[in-house]
Amino acid sequence: MGAGADMDTGLRRNWRPIVLLMVLAPVIAEILGGAMPVADFVQPGILIPFTVFLYGLPVLVIREVAARLRFGLPALWVLGMVYGLFNEGLLSETLYAGLDHAIAAHADYGVVAGIRVPWLLYILPWHGLFSVVTPIVLVDGLFPARAGRPLLPKAAAWCIAVGVGGLAVARFLLWGENREVQDTGLFAAHLTLVVAAAAALCLIAVRVAAVLRVEDGAEPRGSRWTAFATGAALYLLAFIGLSLLVEAAAPPLVTVAYFALVVACGLRAVTRRPHLARAEGTAFVLGSGSAYAGFAVVAGSLLGDVVWAATGACFLAAYLTAATRIARSR
Repeated sequence: MGAGADMDTGLRRNWRPIVLLMVLAPVIAEILGGAMPVADFVQPGILIPFTVFLYGLPVLVIREVAARLRFGLPALWVLGMVYGLFNEGLLSETLYAGLDHAIAAHADYGVVAGIRVPWLLYILPWHGLFSVVTPIVLVDGLFPARAGRPLLPKAAAWCIAVGVGGLAVARFLLWGENREVQDTGLFAAHLTLVVAAAAALCLIAVRVAAVLRVEDGAEPRGSRWTAFATGAALYLLAFIGLSLLVEAAAPPLVTVAYFALVVACGLRAVTRRPHLARAEGTAFVLGSGSAYAGFAVVAGSLLGDVVWAATGACFLAAYLTAATRIARSR
């Protein structure tokens, strides 16, 4: 059987989890995050580019890489930060000063060499967790027979990776806004930074996968609920806490130091044991997702955005239901 036949068979067998992943990634990142109203998202001019190019295919490729290398969720999260560089560094270009930013407090805050450093520290882990890890966890939970397994033939995954990555770099070099704002040297430095940071994150992901083992095995009693609570706490401390510091215009060094402290505490928490059970990792993701959805409910209600609040309530119910089932299963 030829490569074309293998590709056709793989796509026909796995099209449901593939399509769901490609849709869930932008829905969780954009709609649940309040960045885009549902009415705007469903417009063909936004729906198709977002579900295919901006989120869908890149997230699918990252899942394929993680599945073939047998990465656990911690390593997948690090690999997901590469997607953050793809999105915010090459396409949306929110990392660079001088360009418009949806969050005014970040526009000129903590800028170093034309890079919004606090925003970079915030958005890369955010994308890794909510644009990549969370939709993958949800899809794997709905399709357990496909969990942790490749959904595409290797040749297809490579073609998509090269095509999407090449188009993103071409867009940044030829049509991006940052090239019109920065001088040539700084613009080249920004592209070098994105490429170097992506390579470094890939190496870190491999190291994390080797050091922090994720496997099935015995767990302390109640550890899944502990992991759930840890995920919720991390969302509040890392993402909400960092946002509050920026909104309060705290000195950028204080914000960076706060971020480093949260990361250090998080690493300490996950490395106290020689291995992390898969169910614990999933519970952690559901905990952070629950806090994220809860924020959508509260913010949507306060702002009078009924659709945003309702979206958050639906996701919150789904997260809590899944977490309860995981906590009860052994």
